[in-house]
Amino acid sequence: MGDDIDAAKADLLIVGAGTAGLPAAIEAARHGLRVTVVEQADQVGGTLWRSWAQLSAGGTALQRERGIHDSPDLHFDDVMRISKNTADPELVRLAVDHAPETVDWLMSAGFDMDPAAPAILYFHEPYTLPRTYWGTRGGNSVLEVLIPRFERVCAEGSVTLLLNTTVTALRADGPNRVAGVTVFGPDGVRADLDADHVLLTSGGYSGNAELFPQLTGGAPLVGPGAPTSTGTGLLAALDLGATTRGGDLFLPTYGGVLLPDSPSRTVPLDDYPQLTPQSRLPWEIHVNERGERFVAEDTDSVDVRERALLDQPGLRFWVVYDDAVRQKAPALFPSWAEEDLSEAFATHPSFATADTIEELGELAGVDPAGLTRSVEEYNAAVASGVDQLGREHLPLPIERAPYYAVRNHGSTLKSPAGLVVDKDLRVVGGSGPVENLYAAGEVLGGSTLSGKSFVSGMSVTPALSFGRLIGRRAAGSA
Repeated sequence: MGDDIDAAKADLLIVGAGTAGLPAAIEAARHGLRVTVVEQADQVGGTLWRSWAQLSAGGTALQRERGIHDSPDLHFDDVMRISKNTADPELVRLAVDHAPETVDWLMSAGFDMDPAAPAILYFHEPYTLPRTYWGTRGGNSVLEVLIPRFERVCAEGSVTLLLNTTVTALRADGPNRVAGVTVFGPDGVRADLDADHVLLTSGGYSGNAELFPQLTGGAPLVGPGAPTSTGTGLLAALDLGATTRGGDLFLPTYGGVLLPDSPSRTVPLDDYPQLTPQSRLPWEIHVNERGERFVAEDTDSVDVRERALLDQPGLRFWVVYDDAVRQKAPALFPSWAEEDLSEAFATHPSFATADTIEELGELAGVDPAGLTRSVEEYNAAVASGVDQLGREHLPLPIERAPYYAVRNHGSTLKSPAGLVVDKDLRVVGGSGPVENLYAAGEVLGGSTLSGKSFVSGMSVTPALSFGRLIGRRAAGSA
């Protein structure tokens, strides 16, 4: 493995060595293909290094062992229910049909499944059955299966890996065929790489703050996306005549705190505030920049909270509380040490504290009069037991100084828009499917398989499944 861009013509050239690219390379090599993998980062793994890597599948061996009666059909119905039929039914069907085999394959390869899985999780809108799986180390658990197998096929000579190499163009070979790609390698060396088949698994554009609003209806990019998630493979396909879909189905994750020196990058997902009521009931109120509460903070449906956030200015909201809540409530930031929180309130622009509600609004960037009114109305609801937004958990009024506010943003780890593909995962160009150009993973767009929602496990599992499937299909064509 290395950075040398001298590569012979490949049977399959894969752009991106992440969740879909690695299993595609492993599977293609196992079927005797010569594979070249181009990766713009200095290591393989893509977003798995920073992802929780939730998986989902209906009808796995692990479910049967635990007496859970599930199937791809039930999984399909749940995905379409949660997405309100905005996900692509044809590709959802393909994904759920292959998902049990993928999870069983990981298990047979020694995947360190968390003992609590499968389960129903509530960070996203929940399934009706325990169908979500995860490793004890998140995305690293998946990488511990993939990387040794990938390194083995590289060592055997079946796979050539080009790190620090960026694809700048797809080279056409007629109206519906590609001949390969153009890349820039280390030190700016340019090369044309030839291949019988090309697979785009280059990820999304959640690290590209300029491109994100262009493809996502003007929505700002805020999130922990990898800096290498720049959309290069997607842009190369667009230059070839491909189209995108799903940008209008953007839905933000409810919450996320920016890094102190960045307008778009957040702290890691594990360091987000705990705003899921099923894990921690809210003791705080959530207000927009006008100081208004906009949703019942304890509603069971994360989908309701996320859609309410879509209507707020700048997709921002502030979590507001007082000293009594700080002392008595479960930790809002469970992964933060007390000294880190104290430092944040002293120096971080998203954290504010003051001795009065009016001053808190001024320091936090929230309308002081609106915030004062919301706090008074909430305190009255605590006293009466009746909240105008329907909130039921009303533990304490907000009335004891000092007061605190933490600015949160609607955030995203995955890109909603992606390339249009046919049922065989071939990229569709202006005159139909490009017969030897495939796409899998986030380059398809997060909304393709989750619609205008977040459906647990419908990113990582389909990426793994589709990568393996395309590896086999390329071998069949060869």
